[in-house]
Amino acid sequence: MKTLEKTELGQFTTIKIGGVADKICFPSTTNELIDLMDKLMSKNEPWSLVGGGSNILASSHDIPGTVICTTGLNCIEQLGPTLLTAGAGVRLPRLSAYASKLSLSGMEFYEGIPGTVGGAIVMNAGAHGRCTSQILETVTILDLTKWKIEVLTPKDIVFGYRISTINPQEQIVLSAKFRMASDTEAAIRTRMKTNNLARQSTQPIKDPSAGCTFKNPIEINMPAGKILDSIGAKNWTIGAAQVSSVHANFIINLGNANSQDVCKLISKMQESIFEKYNVLLKPEIKPLGVFKESEAIIWTNADQTLNSSFIITK
Repeated sequence: MKTLEKTELGQFTTIKIGGVADKICFPSTTNELIDLMDKLMSKNEPWSLVGGGSNILASSHDIPGTVICTTGLNCIEQLGPTLLTAGAGVRLPRLSAYASKLSLSGMEFYEGIPGTVGGAIVMNAGAHGRCTSQILETVTILDLTKWKIEVLTPKDIVFGYRISTINPQEQIVLSAKFRMASDTEAAIRTRMKTNNLARQSTQPIKDPSAGCTFKNPIEINMPAGKILDSIGAKNWTIGAAQVSSVHANFIINLGNANSQDVCKLISKMQESIFEKYNVLLKPEIKPLGVFKESEAIIWTNADQTLNSSFIITK
C-alpha cells in the first residue's frame, strides 16, 4: 500500500488547500483498507477519509493522524446487461464514460463532476435534475460500529438533497452497484457532451475550487448561486480566496489561498445573505482537519446534521 508521510494534503484536493498530514495512505484493495482501519482503530489513532478531494476544505493547519485516500479502489465491472459495480474510489466521469461505451444510460449527469463513487453516495451527488440515489442498486459498506461488511439497498438509506444517512465516520463505502438503462452510445454521448458544455459555460472549471460552496436553500425558491449573485458577491476576495466571477456559488483559489481565507469568505457570504433574506446558507463543502472555533462556526451554526472528520479548537 502506497503511504506518504508528512505530506501536504492540498495536492490531493481540488481547491489545492490542505496542511501537512502526518500520513496519507492509498489502499488499492478492500482488504488493505479493512486491515488499515483495524490497525488505526485498535490503536485509537485519528483518521479521516477522502476520495477525489472535491467538496472538502482541508485545514491549512497540520492534519493529525492518517488520511485515507480511496482512489486506489478503482475497479469497474459489468455484472449483467444493465448492472455495473464500481469501487468507492472510481472517479465519476470515468464511470460515466465506461457506461456509455457499453450503451448503458443513467450516468450522463456524472460527466464533469470531479468526485468519486463513495462521495457521490454519501452526498447523493447530482446534476441536471438527476441524482445518485435514482440509479443506486446496492452499496457495500464497512460498518465500523459493528465491524462488519454490509450490503445496503436504497431502502436502508434515507437520501435527501446532497445528503444521506450514511455516516462516513461509521460507515465506509467500499463499492456500489448501479442499475442502468439501455440506449445507443451515440445518444448517451450526446447527452454527456451537452452536460459537459453546460458545466463549462456556467462553472469555473479551470480554477481550483472545492465545487459548490453552499447547498440550495429550501427556504427560498432560488439557487444559492443566484441568491449570492443578487447581493453582488461575485469577485469578493479575502486573502487569495475569491468568489468566482463565473458562478457566485464557487470559491476559487487564486494561487496561495489557505483555509482561513476560505472560512472568512464563507462567513461573509453567510452573514450577507442572512441580513437580506433571513436565511443561513448551509455549506456543501465539508471540513477536514483542525479548525478554530471562529472558523468552524460556518458549519456548526448552519448544519446540525454535519458528519465529518474535523477538530475544533479555541
